[in-house]
Amino acid sequence: MKFSEIKRLINLCAYEDELYVCGYNAVAGVDEAGRGSLAGPIVAAAVILDRNKILIENLNDSKKLTAKTRNSLFVKIVRSCRSWSVAKVSSGVIDRISLGKSNLLVMKKTILYLKSKPDIVITDALAINIRKYDSEIIPIINGDELSASIAAASVIAKVIRDRLMLKYSRLYPEYDFAANKGYGTKKHMLALQKYGPCRIHRVSFRGVL
Repeated sequence: MKFSEIKRLINLCAYEDELYVCGYNAVAGVDEAGRGSLAGPIVAAAVILDRNKILIENLNDSKKLTAKTRNSLFVKIVRSCRSWSVAKVSSGVIDRISLGKSNLLVMKKTILYLKSKPDIVITDALAINIRKYDSEIIPIINGDELSASIAAASVIAKVIRDRLMLKYSRLYPEYDFAANKGYGTKKHMLALQKYGPCRIHRVSFRGVL
C-alpha cells in the first residue's frame, strides 16, 4: 500500500479513532443506497469494523468507486469486519409512508439486524432514535466521505442494491435497470413514457406516472 493511500485511510478513520479513545469499542457505521431512485427498494447497511483491521485499501464513499472496486471491497469488508447487516424497504412501502420515513425505517432495521451490539452508531446525516439499544447515534454530514465505517456501509448497501436491480432488469428489460439502477436517465424516462411504470416503480415520485 502506498504512503499516500495509507495517509488517506488514516484521515478516513479519524472519527473512529476519536471514538475508540473515548472508550467506544464497537462503532457501527450506517448508510443507504437508492434514496433518489425512481424504482426498486432503498437498501441500508450497517458495519462494525474491526479496529485492528480498519485500514482497508481503496475504501471510500461508494459513489467515488467503480463497480469493480466496490465488489472487491465488499468481499474485503465482510471478511474483515466484526459484524454487518443489510435491510431494505420496498417501493410499495416508500409510496405508502413517504421517502423520508422509509429512509429512517430501513436504517433502523439494519442497526437492529446487527449480530453484535454497537456501543455507538454513526450515520450519514440522518439522526435515528433506536430505543432498544440505548446507543448514542451521531449523524455526520457527508459521513460516507469522512468515516471509514460509514464508507464501508455505503459500499455494502450499494453492492447489494445494484445486485437486486440487476435481477429486476431481467424481469423488466425495457427499463434498462442493469445500467441505470432505477435512476431517471433519459432512456429510463422514455421507457416510462412508452410502457408506463412496472411493479417496482415508485409511483409517488414525480415523472413515474
